[in-house]
Amino acid sequence: MRKIGIIGLGHVGEMLANQLVMNGKVDELVLIDEKDQLAIAIQADLNDAQTVLATHTKIIIQDYAALADADVLITAFGKSALLKQQPMAELETSYQQALQVGNKIFKSDFSGILINLTNPNEAITAVLQQKVGLPQKQVIGIGTVVETARLYRAIAEAAKVAAANVTGFVYGQHDGHQVFAWSTVRVNGQPLTAAINGHHLDQSQLKIKANLSNWYTLDGLGYNVSAVTAWTLRIITAIFADEQLALPVAIYQPQYSTYISFPALIGRQGIGNLLLLKLYPLEEEEIKSAAATIKHQLDSLKNIKGGVVV
Repeated sequence: MRKIGIIGLGHVGEMLANQLVMNGKVDELVLIDEKDQLAIAIQADLNDAQTVLATHTKIIIQDYAALADADVLITAFGKSALLKQQPMAELETSYQQALQVGNKIFKSDFSGILINLTNPNEAITAVLQQKVGLPQKQVIGIGTVVETARLYRAIAEAAKVAAANVTGFVYGQHDGHQVFAWSTVRVNGQPLTAAINGHHLDQSQLKIKANLSNWYTLDGLGYNVSAVTAWTLRIITAIFADEQLALPVAIYQPQYSTYISFPALIGRQGIGNLLLLKLYPLEEEEIKSAAATIKHQLDSLKNIKGGVVV
């Protein structure tokens, strides 16, 4: 039986619940939000929709105890739009929520895989791991998965190939200090230094195009939802199928002594082996800088009431 929990029923949490039920990807779904009325409304709406579906999902709301035997738990509390305008306000607000939510998850005896979507992603994933008390390999963040997908799209359009023909990773920090690791990028199996279908690709232009995609989304909608939802579903599938899928998620990386977006294999156990690829020296330095940024965020939390060292 596939059992999944979602904490936080904002834009992403609601769409994620909708996709899981509509596509028959979950047998039991636990929905939790700070607003009782919202949880009740989403449960009723999904149950109405299930009258036409060939599958059926049992939907439980506002019950942390029901998480005890869940396989996967997604935390999606907070408002991501705040990060662009007031980074410290977003960090402090998400931190206080993470302390409260993490404590309730701990008391629920949840022992599955936790996927955090809340921003600042790497820092809050670190806070949740400490509060929930699960092994680090079982607590991961969405990381730079979406940023990497945007890069694939930019390269694919420029080289006139399918996005599936592009590989490589963006390291560092989701919605923050991103490290485009060009040394890892391959198009049709070739490095970017080669001519791809007669096209010589400009790295700076590719980076601009990838970032513009995010800007257009935030400028028009004020938040990201579809891509984050789609990739979260992809991670969930990788966990249930024990795929050992390589993605740059937010994980604890011992080399940097902090949570950071870094490519690793994802399967039933959560995080498996890390992909220790040979990078350009400048890329390695940029990853160290991103790690220092995340550590600074975590250090700043010590001065907040109730702050702890993570």
